[in-house]
Amino acid sequence: MSESTYHFDVVVIGAGHAGTEAALATARMGAKTALLTMNCDTVGQMSCNPAIGGVAKGQIVREVDALGGEMGRIIDETGIQFRLLNRTKGPAMWSPRAQADKKAYQFLMKLRVEEQGNLTLCQEMVEGLLVDGEGADRKITGVRVRGGAVYRASAVIITTGTFLQAIMHTGEAKSAGGRAGEGTTGTLSDNFRDLGFQLERFKTGTPARLNGRTIDYSQTEEQPGDDSPQPFSFLTDKIQQEQIPCWLTETNASVHDVIRDNLHRAPMYSGQINSTGPRYCPSIEDKVVRFADKSSHQIFLEPEGRNTLEVYCNGISTSLPRDVQDTMIQSIRGLEKAEIMRYGYAVEYDFAPPTQLFPTLETKLVAGLYFAGQINGTTGYEEAAAQGLMAGINAALKIRGDEPLILDRSQGYIAVLIDDLVTKGVDEPYRMFTSRAEYRLLLRQDNADRRLTGIGRRIGLVDDNRWARHEAYEREIDTAFELIRKTRHQGQSLEDWLRRPEIEWPQLQELSSDVAQLPLSDRAKEQVQIEVKYSGYVKRQQQDVEKMQKHASIRIPETFDFRAVPQLRKEAQEKFSRIRPQNIAQAGRISGITPADLVVLSMYLK
Repeated sequence: MSESTYHFDVVVIGAGHAGTEAALATARMGAKTALLTMNCDTVGQMSCNPAIGGVAKGQIVREVDALGGEMGRIIDETGIQFRLLNRTKGPAMWSPRAQADKKAYQFLMKLRVEEQGNLTLCQEMVEGLLVDGEGADRKITGVRVRGGAVYRASAVIITTGTFLQAIMHTGEAKSAGGRAGEGTTGTLSDNFRDLGFQLERFKTGTPARLNGRTIDYSQTEEQPGDDSPQPFSFLTDKIQQEQIPCWLTETNASVHDVIRDNLHRAPMYSGQINSTGPRYCPSIEDKVVRFADKSSHQIFLEPEGRNTLEVYCNGISTSLPRDVQDTMIQSIRGLEKAEIMRYGYAVEYDFAPPTQLFPTLETKLVAGLYFAGQINGTTGYEEAAAQGLMAGINAALKIRGDEPLILDRSQGYIAVLIDDLVTKGVDEPYRMFTSRAEYRLLLRQDNADRRLTGIGRRIGLVDDNRWARHEAYEREIDTAFELIRKTRHQGQSLEDWLRRPEIEWPQLQELSSDVAQLPLSDRAKEQVQIEVKYSGYVKRQQQDVEKMQKHASIRIPETFDFRAVPQLRKEAQEKFSRIRPQNIAQAGRISGITPADLVVLSMYLK
């Protein structure tokens, strides 16, 4: 019997947040794309918390949207509560976050995938990669799926999440699977090792979910959304749907005693799990041990949707045994009679250290093979979506024969994320923070569209409608700046007045009838006000960018032999040879590299 063979330009493996963005991007850029998933019913599923955005993560979602990605539009349509975090701090720290209707988000993302021309969604279990050539000349030619069928393609994007050789842990109980009720992909890990890829293990966890009918909300603190919710997507004019509150409670000394008494049964402490978990999103066991002086830890009770009473307990991720989880939950204020619908668990899985990738997210070992999402050692839906989008963009550009898209760290959090991964690697699941971005005054959530929409247009992801709206927005801002610079009040321009901390746009309208009559959207008003008030800081940061770009302009040839530079330390030779930085600036960000190493390298390059 002859094998079935299907021909595509791009095959994407995995249909989570990275896979859907990758597949939509390649299809929209003209590449005939197949999106393969173990289960078509879980496309775009939120495996853990029912939320999008947060500190730094919200900025990433706005950047994904600005480049033409989908995540922002989906959460705007399916969100149940919207909040702009860090409003009391400066605009560089403002971060949008939204609770999602978990199933509505998943179903709408699946619909977008199904509606997309050039994109075929198929339920398949991928069992192996097809590679031609030897050594440095190896290139991907497709994948083989269970049953023997073959999907041929010039590019393959791997977005397998936590499903590679995955094991779930709840106390002493273990089972194979990357998500509750689902399986794992074992043969791909063997395939990667056979191709020479290094694989390591990470772990992540999830908390219990409760039946909201059994929660005593009168004993908890209500957490409402913003009165004027801010959309994620530039294409969303206003959030129309009614918001749903979240609720706040906390652990206590009794809960901590229960946990301490049962640490010997916790997989992370019994030796059952040896892999590293996310330091910035620790389990409740870790919190109790690491912060022994704290008498309580906050728990956010987050509804999972409009048509379910299931509630996510944000803040008590755990892999303790079921009986311990029962006791723990019932010792918490408001949860004394709460019924657990799903118990918390930890997942151990394989990932590929991301220093094995170029900045395009293409692997160094096999041409045309890209990795995106948790396979690169990251954690979070937003980080995954950003990687999927960029891997998809670069796969499509390579097939076209165009130059790759590699963003500079001064252009976006997406660039910071990818540069950190491929240059520094990871020793724990990577999560984005504003502190990771040295140019965060430039990388605000409010200006993501101004920074990146033009790039999205150039590569073919920003359609005519979005581009027309973007140009109209830019004209609004230009008109406003022109007016406040030429209009004077008491001898000073209105721009100078707006720089004063106590003056905002409404006061400017009182000072000038021309400003009051200017037809300006709220979004444009906010943008002009922020740019004026922070212009001095922004100017200094732009000068820092220019200095760094001088270093970046010293390019390192792809074929450069670092081991042939005798004055370089052996450690520097090894790290440069393995990571293969593209310029002096990137070389300087590699862990363990000294200024002296950079001086030697610069001299040889000159």
